[in-house]
Amino acid sequence: MNQKLRTRLVSTLAVAALMCTSAAAASKVTTKMIEANYMGIRLVVDGVEVTPKDANGNKVEPFASSGTTYLPVRAIGEALGKEVTWDGSTATIYVGDIPGQADSWMKKLPPYQVSDQSQIFDGSDPKKHMSIKGKTVNEGVYLKLEWGKGESYAMWNTDLKYDSMTFTVGHVDGTQERDLTMDVYLDGEIADSYELPWDGQAQTFTIPLNRAANVKVLFRGTYISDEAECGMYDISFS
Repeated sequence: MNQKLRTRLVSTLAVAALMCTSAAAASKVTTKMIEANYMGIRLVVDGVEVTPKDANGNKVEPFASSGTTYLPVRAIGEALGKEVTWDGSTATIYVGDIPGQADSWMKKLPPYQVSDQSQIFDGSDPKKHMSIKGKTVNEGVYLKLEWGKGESYAMWNTDLKYDSMTFTVGHVDGTQERDLTMDVYLDGEIADSYELPWDGQAQTFTIPLNRAANVKVLFRGTYISDEAECGMYDISFS
């Protein structure tokens, strides 16, 4: 994105934020009459046309007034791959990270599907955890290979937003001693395979996603009778 376009978008975000009102005591609410001109304004970000919508999925049309173009802040934020959050208590719009708030990808973007006998740990229940090389992990994905299949998987919908995925993988302590193979699928096509020896240390991987919409990480053993257990943790997207 060129600097001119970025500057205009940032300016628009600031203007759009000022248009939001709240009855909160901390905010002073004023009302101004403006002349809005609707002229079929199109929004194109990095060559991709974006249809602005509100939080309910309804189309919101941009407009111009007194020489300034007004765009919905939510549509702009999402087009830039940023989450938009409204804090009514302080009448503040956050685009991207919220200061002081921990960024947990297991809450922000958990797997939408895992294989039978596998579990998703989002850190909310301290009783749900796994031990990997002596490390207690309560945020991640626990994967157990199914007997008769000898494999286990987790899948994410990334909505074409991310360039890479980073995570650490290791065998769960005290489980079946089996070497594993990890296959990464992007939009249903295998992208790469990695070996996970039983006696090796936990490994950290950064997987290029190439803006894929769907990511599947599949773990498989040598035999269909394998019931080995492994875990993914420190998962993040960028």
